[in-house]
Amino acid sequence: MRLLGLLLLLFPAAAAETHFEIDLARAESRTLLVTAETTCAKADCDFQMPVWNALYQVRDFAQFVTDFAVAGSNGEPLPVRRVSPSSWRVQATPGDRVRVRYRYFADAPGPFGCSASSRHVFLNFAQVLIYPVDGARAPMSVKFLNRPPGWKTALELPERDGVYLARHYDELADAPAELSAFSETEFRLAGKRVRLVVDANPQDYDLGLLKDTVEKVARASTEIMQEVPFSSYTLIYHFREGGGGGMEHANSTAIEAGAPCRDCSLGPITSHEFFHLWNVKRIRPQSLEPIDYARGNITPSLWFCEGVTSTYGAYIQLQAGLLDRTSFLKRLADQITRYESMPARLTQSAEESSVAVWLERYPSYSHPSRSVSYYLKGELAGYLLDLEIRHRSGNRRSLDDLMRRLNREYAHKGKFFEDTKAIERLAGEEAGGAMSDFFDRVLRSASPIDWDRYLGHAGYRLVGVTERKTTLGIEVSRAPGQRPVVIEVEAAGPGEKAGLRVGDGLLSVNGHPLRQDWAERLDALALSSGASLKLDVDRQGSRQTLEAAPGFADRTVYRIEDKPSPGAAEKATREGWLRSRR
Repeated sequence: MRLLGLLLLLFPAAAAETHFEIDLARAESRTLLVTAETTCAKADCDFQMPVWNALYQVRDFAQFVTDFAVAGSNGEPLPVRRVSPSSWRVQATPGDRVRVRYRYFADAPGPFGCSASSRHVFLNFAQVLIYPVDGARAPMSVKFLNRPPGWKTALELPERDGVYLARHYDELADAPAELSAFSETEFRLAGKRVRLVVDANPQDYDLGLLKDTVEKVARASTEIMQEVPFSSYTLIYHFREGGGGGMEHANSTAIEAGAPCRDCSLGPITSHEFFHLWNVKRIRPQSLEPIDYARGNITPSLWFCEGVTSTYGAYIQLQAGLLDRTSFLKRLADQITRYESMPARLTQSAEESSVAVWLERYPSYSHPSRSVSYYLKGELAGYLLDLEIRHRSGNRRSLDDLMRRLNREYAHKGKFFEDTKAIERLAGEEAGGAMSDFFDRVLRSASPIDWDRYLGHAGYRLVGVTERKTTLGIEVSRAPGQRPVVIEVEAAGPGEKAGLRVGDGLLSVNGHPLRQDWAERLDALALSSGASLKLDVDRQGSRQTLEAAPGFADRTVYRIEDKPSPGAAEKATREGWLRSRR
């Protein structure tokens, strides 16, 4: 009754609250015992386990649930039947308080999953906690039982006497939890707390370097957006062999990197995930709301939500001093090289790539002849949109102004923007005229991009050169949270001669784990090793070591150069684009 009174005091609501308990007693065997207590408003009381969370893919988390049972307020078992792969129906007396219990197998490490071990427990709650279908908007609370001695909890929710409180299921699902004997540090940003939590071998990272990076990123980001939209924010870091990726949340983020990583600042991924504070979490498209945990949401706006967030990941590093102009332009040229090498750039638009995102669960979909990543095309579109706004407005307005307008007119008012339509409208207002031609060419169609037109606004041009590059004669795909997977092997090429097959997961090269930068690492190791590479691969669960002798192939590589005699307006746009972005 004390908990009920506390919940009603903090979060008054008409519907009955739901209280969860997560027992960690068997964490070392990767098993969690979950209890959910709620009131059934009617005789048929439905419970749903989400089918998607953290990735834009249906993943059916009920696959990890066993021993599902329900008892009434008197402790007697209640009839329950499964009505879909991810939902259950309980026969109860209307108004009765029921207790649902089940076991959950938590063995998906990384920011996109849930994992339990003797070392730590990391949870995305939408993957482990069912919810009452008729009570998803009611207050929620969660408590952890049998937490091992010395373990702490990192969770951005209000806490009272060991109970964490949320206004509804959406808020609970948007707050990941780390439980372990983690290391931590913090700093203040405009009086608000920013907390860094790391669960990893201390030999695998440098906490001081990490804190310095996060502080620079946070200050640059909030300078760009001109606000600090939280009272407390937590960054959770994990380091493990082969790890990589990040997942944004309302007031926190979870980031994983490969180990060891002592000299890694993690500026790129930290900048991207931190900027999600605004883009996606607050500046949010209507197509992602309300969240449909049972079927997922389809949106044409991932090019903006994720791709333009990557644009700002680079801008933030530039402003924070983590990236200089030369490196920024080289990175942009490398991204253009990657994009121009994809045949699918002429068949799939940025909006189509966003809608088809669920297909990324199938490695073959990522073949460059089939799809273009909304991350890649969206990031490039972000730079071009910025340059076009600056050009049309005489460098008086920019993409920064567009982002702040979206923040004021939608996020601050608790509204969601109308996908690309709203972005186009506000971009036109900032630029001083209609922008439909830009959006039709760059985002709604798969037309070739006139790079010189947009780069020319800043006095640059794109130059292609032919270079001899190392190759294994393979195509590799990497979906978020997954290792690189071979999706094509060239006949009689170096990869086939080495014994590589479609479906092989690449684990390491010459003993170096392959992480997010696997392509660059593979190329660098091929050049440095000379005659051969030792490839560790996962083939249907079996680890094998293969030896490959890289070959060479010609390919077009792009670089960004000064235009001959750029004009004064172009030079001014360049300085506005590449200056400290205050």
